[in-house]
Amino acid sequence: MVENSNMLTQVAEFMKLERSRRRWRVVAAIAVLLLFLSFIAFVSAVKVATPMQNPHVAQVTIGGMITDDLYQQQVLEELGENAHTKAVIVYVDSAGGTMVGGINLFNTLRTIAEEKPVVTVMGTVAASAGYMVAAAGDYVIANPGSITGSIGVLMPLVDATELAQKVGIKSDEVTSGVLKAATSPLSKRGPNAKAYLQKTVEETQKVFMDMVLSRRTLNQRSITEISDGRIITGLRAKDLGLVDALGSRKNALKWLEKEHDLPQIPLVDVTTEKPESFFKQLLSQTWQTVFSNEWQQAIIAKL
Repeated sequence: MVENSNMLTQVAEFMKLERSRRRWRVVAAIAVLLLFLSFIAFVSAVKVATPMQNPHVAQVTIGGMITDDLYQQQVLEELGENAHTKAVIVYVDSAGGTMVGGINLFNTLRTIAEEKPVVTVMGTVAASAGYMVAAAGDYVIANPGSITGSIGVLMPLVDATELAQKVGIKSDEVTSGVLKAATSPLSKRGPNAKAYLQKTVEETQKVFMDMVLSRRTLNQRSITEISDGRIITGLRAKDLGLVDALGSRKNALKWLEKEHDLPQIPLVDVTTEKPESFFKQLLSQTWQTVFSNEWQQAIIAKL
């Protein structure tokens, strides 16, 4: 009886050991598979980066809200320093952004232009800071239907004093000077505060206009028309002298070939968006490598 009990115990221990071995085999197989997929993802990433080591024209998209993006500026600076980058085409599709962001992008592109040609192409909209960036190009192209212009400065302010009074809120601010609360929505702006803010906007507007005039030769009629901050079409922008031509990226390539004797070399898209962490990139690349688009959609649909 004791012998049978010991035998059963030994069998149970053996089966438990076998199950443990099988689990570790599965874990090892998964680890090898992940290592293999990681290698494939790495090779794919290297293949994507390879064109940057050969002569090419870099195409960069500046879209959405323009801000003071240091990573974006760094990418552009590296294009300027890359001897394989023979020219840069900047596709602008932005309704504007911050003054500082626009100025820094403008200056970065002008620095690149000291070493190699820069062409800017307007998309659906290239207005306000978007136009500021576009104006940095050696050659500026707009689509006839592009919305551009808006050469001006906006300081968004809210006067909520009457609303605050209705709901029983009273401002009790303590400031170091009479103009410190000039932008507060809970303080009634008097003539001095309004004059101060207006002067600030006008000073900033002058900086914007000086940048435009440093790149564009405009007559007084054009200056008068655009100085009120209006938006205009690409077609009108061409008439006013704000752009050099109407067209698309193809026209940019033709100009580069004609004016800078650049042969038809590869056009490489360069992203200025800050990448995700290596781990996230690895998972994303593995997902895209292993599963087709149809499989991805089917899996997502079942989640």
